[in-house]
Amino acid sequence: MNEKLKNLLPPRPDDMHKGFRGRLLIAGGSERYPGAPALSALGALRTGAGVVTMLSIQKVCEACAARLPEVIYCFEDDKFRWQELAFSQHGIDALVIGPGLDKSIATEIFTSRMWRDWPEKILVDGDGLNALAVVKDELKLRHDSVLTPHEGEAARLLGITASEVHANRVQAVKDLAKKWGCVVLKGHGTLIASGDRVVQISRGGPELSVPGSGDVLSGCIGAFLANGLEPLNAAILGASVHGMAGEILAREGIDGVLASEIANAIRPVINDLRRNS
Repeated sequence: MNEKLKNLLPPRPDDMHKGFRGRLLIAGGSERYPGAPALSALGALRTGAGVVTMLSIQKVCEACAARLPEVIYCFEDDKFRWQELAFSQHGIDALVIGPGLDKSIATEIFTSRMWRDWPEKILVDGDGLNALAVVKDELKLRHDSVLTPHEGEAARLLGITASEVHANRVQAVKDLAKKWGCVVLKGHGTLIASGDRVVQISRGGPELSVPGSGDVLSGCIGAFLANGLEPLNAAILGASVHGMAGEILAREGIDGVLASEIANAIRPVINDLRRNS
């Protein structure tokens, strides 16, 4: 399995520059959830993204900049203007939308417009998924997308209950993939579906069930999308690496793990795959 994951890793030629590693835009954050896009950005950087730009409100960008000076920050407190700011960022290879956005009409409008109009690969997570659930009947399938719902978000997208999703996770992820594209149904035994294919990720365990873990995952998969992987391969590799990072931390116990620690553990996982598989 590790050999297959190694073969999915983006190449790293000696003469590459940071743009070769992919340019990722993360749109998220709010006064209620200021840390979520920072965790996504950290996950993307630890995965090897070359350029990470955060689009958020000023308060979030200022707070995150103190922690992550490696990120480029673009802020606007009026979320109704976020679309034009997103399109003003040149050379972006992939977009992650949703971490910490919070629920609002502005979030719904921004998410649906980006789903319709964004020309590059797109990953939707968190409140971006809740926004899609509101306007789902108006939107069409994208083949260059990844959705990363937990069971509650999946239920809202499908118009059923979370318990129904839990009772038949395989059918739920298949139904989501038919409507949206590549889907990562998070939880115990994470499932990834694209077209008629369903893949189960066996890596990681309860140590990953902590606040912000999903934000790290979205940044990890987003980095692989930006670096040229197709959605299914980016999702498989990202979810596997995320799970293996959790396994490293679980050696010291499954309680007390921080999402930022999961992000930081991604680096040795990827480098070990490159060296040892």
